[in-house]
Amino acid sequence: MKIGASNNPYRPLADEISWIAANGFDFIDLVLEAPHAALENTKWEEIRLQLDDTALTVICRAPTYLPLNNPSPLVRQAALNEMRRSVDAAQIVGASLCTILFAGWPSYFDEKDGYTFTEQMLSILIKHGKERGVDAALENSAANQHQLKYFREIFHRLPNLRLSYDIGNGNVRTPAPSTTRDYFFALASYLSHVRISDNDGTVASHLPLGAPGSGGIDLLRELRTVRSFQYDGTITIQVAGDRRWLMGSVELIRELWSQAV
Repeated sequence: MKIGASNNPYRPLADEISWIAANGFDFIDLVLEAPHAALENTKWEEIRLQLDDTALTVICRAPTYLPLNNPSPLVRQAALNEMRRSVDAAQIVGASLCTILFAGWPSYFDEKDGYTFTEQMLSILIKHGKERGVDAALENSAANQHQLKYFREIFHRLPNLRLSYDIGNGNVRTPAPSTTRDYFFALASYLSHVRISDNDGTVASHLPLGAPGSGGIDLLRELRTVRSFQYDGTITIQVAGDRRWLMGSVELIRELWSQAV
């Protein structure tokens, strides 16, 4: 297992990299978002040099606010162009993976057209990434209704797509305690990254692990599920707020990882 942390795009990126490196993380989950990690004005070559001076490896996360599902074709095209720029930035900083949050499709599409639209969009990004040595990974959102069904069809159509699974998102408004095992049974062969945070089951609030009074994830069970599928790769602990909460979550995961067998 390799444990990473995300930069806060509201803080200077160079400072975030320094802090993550100084606090013993294995990698940075580089959020490519404004204002301090914006695609259009960040000097990515300088960021690469800073990363090379640390022991950190890097994965990248495309901006989650890009409206790939917008009703306007012109807006969707602009969002797709920004997604491709995300892949370009990932290549420059030395990342081999760029994750993309699933946003669905325009609401006026029926399911059949939605699959076709998603296949077309992601095929462009997969091809763009392959030319640059960067895999595109689709990540589950907190909109869980029918999402696993959609993912099964999308990954069937796109065998070169990778999966980034967010355990916290899989705990939001689900009939079962979480969707982790269901996703892993269906799509484990595509799994390339895991993100984890806690919430009370109603909204993806990125709380420290164990923080919710009720409705939170069962961390030991989740880690057992991850390990039962032989996953031992990168795990981002995505906790908002004071960094002491993040470090407490890191300590808890390291403590329970060895028990999760």
